[in-house]
Amino acid sequence: MGKLLAKMDCDSVDAFTDLVFQAWQDDRQVFVFGNGGSAATASHYVTDLVKTCAVGGIRRLRAFCLADNVPLTTALGNDVSYDETFRYPLESYARAGDLAIAISGSGTSPNVVLACEWAKQNGVTLVSLTGFSGGTIGEMADVHVNVPSDNYGAIEDLHLSVGHMVIQSLHERLKITSTEALAS
Repeated sequence: MGKLLAKMDCDSVDAFTDLVFQAWQDDRQVFVFGNGGSAATASHYVTDLVKTCAVGGIRRLRAFCLADNVPLTTALGNDVSYDETFRYPLESYARAGDLAIAISGSGTSPNVVLACEWAKQNGVTLVSLTGFSGGTIGEMADVHVNVPSDNYGAIEDLHLSVGHMVIQSLHERLKITSTEALAS
């Protein structure tokens, strides 16, 4: 795992952190989504973005996991198309300037690709976390964090680790911001 981590672009993780911090500064919303294990990672990211990053005395980040609403996901899958399960709610909730975080091992899942296409067409900044060679969503991303592997377990483990790195860095930045606000 260490050799794989060494092949990753650390600058992309820093750029990811910068975009999340910028979303907080601008009071923008963050939407996270993915399928299967990536859906679980997306949900974990949102828990950490909202709760773990919270610093007393300052506004919290507004983050939402598009995979967490099972009734909406299954209604869309049944009545519209499974391919619409992320694009449809993203279109309903997101506005230009918001941040979308797409997580996909292959980078080619049709429902993730459609949501990313909508994001790019509507002024939503896109971070893509992928494996393999990055796929379609890697090519679209404003920031692309790629785990250069074809092992889904390793990809998912490192996507979760990247999330923890971003969360810890963001929490430290928010503590500094809180201290500066109290001092002024």
